[in-house]
Amino acid sequence: MIEVKDLSKIYSNGKGVFDINFKVEKGEVFGFLGPNGAGKTTTIRNLLGFTNPTKGSCSINGMDCRKEASRIQKILGYIPGETAFFDNMTGIQFINFISDMRGMDCSKRRDYLIGFFELEANRKIRKMSKGMKQRKVILSPYQVMRI
Repeated sequence: MIEVKDLSKIYSNGKGVFDINFKVEKGEVFGFLGPNGAGKTTTIRNLLGFTNPTKGSCSINGMDCRKEASRIQKILGYIPGETAFFDNMTGIQFINFISDMRGMDCSKRRDYLIGFFELEANRKIRKMSKGMKQRKVILSPYQVMRI
């Protein structure tokens, strides 16, 4: 499902990731762990097609992460450690905003998952705990159709 071959991304300061190789098979659970600065985010940015590798390649479900980034981004969910929000929106307003922006209607699934995750959907985002904000990200239409 995921294959990273000889991936290197070298930034102008000489830092980055160097010659990373791994595979994740269908149905396999894979933990991508490491200390701060180890290159986890850089590798994920390459997998999402947000950046070009200096050398090497990444593919997800046989799709090249650079050439087919838009296709991959339609089926892949990613929840970063820190996420920027519109703090004056409520959780439901944010979910609806993302849904409208992506041209998706997943209101039935959204409503089910709001109950399942016990999301305080009518609360202002700025008043939510970090855990509640992460639940809201899980429910954004980027993820809703894939859970």
